[in-house]
Amino acid sequence: MTADGAWRLPPRGVLLVAVLLIACAEIGGASMVRFKPELARWARDAMLARPAVHGLVGVRDVDERILDEALVKFDAGLRLFHLHAEGMGLVILATTSVATTLAGRGAGRLLIALLTAGGAGYPLGYLLWSALIPYRGIEEGKTIAEWVVWIPFGGATILALWWLAGLVAVRLARR
Repeated sequence: MTADGAWRLPPRGVLLVAVLLIACAEIGGASMVRFKPELARWARDAMLARPAVHGLVGVRDVDERILDEALVKFDAGLRLFHLHAEGMGLVILATTSVATTLAGRGAGRLLIALLTAGGAGYPLGYLLWSALIPYRGIEEGKTIAEWVVWIPFGGATILALWWLAGLVAVRLARR
C-alpha cells in the first residue's frame, strides 16, 4: 500500500483492456455455443480440403478418427480461449492494481505494460491455434501459436509476475 495506506487504481487504459478481454471471453463463449455446428462444419470442410496436412488416407473409418481428434482440439482451443481470457482479465486487474500501488513511476509503467500486454495477448494464442488446425494440423498449429503468441506474451507475463513478487517481498521485508 502507499504511505497513506490507500490502494491506487491502474491507469484507465489498463482497466479498459482487462474489461474488453473479459467481454471478448464472454462473447467468444456465447458464440462458441451458438455457432458450434457451423464452426465444426467449417473446420471439417477445411480439413477435408487438405488431406495431406491431416494424414487423411481416403478410408472413411481411418479418416473419421483423425477428423474427430482434430475437431476436438479445434473446440478445445476455442474453450481455452474463453477460459484464459476470463482469467487473464481478472489477473490483469489484480496484478496491475498491486503494481500501481507498490512500484515507482518509471519501473511501474514497464511492469504494468508487461502485465497488461502479456495478460491480454496470451489467450489469443488459443484462437490462433484453433484457426490454424484446419489449415496446418494440430501440432504445426500449436507450434506456430507457441512461438508467435504463447512464448512472447506468456513470457512477458511470467517475467512481470516474478518482478511483482519481488516488489511485494521487498515491501514485506521492510515492515
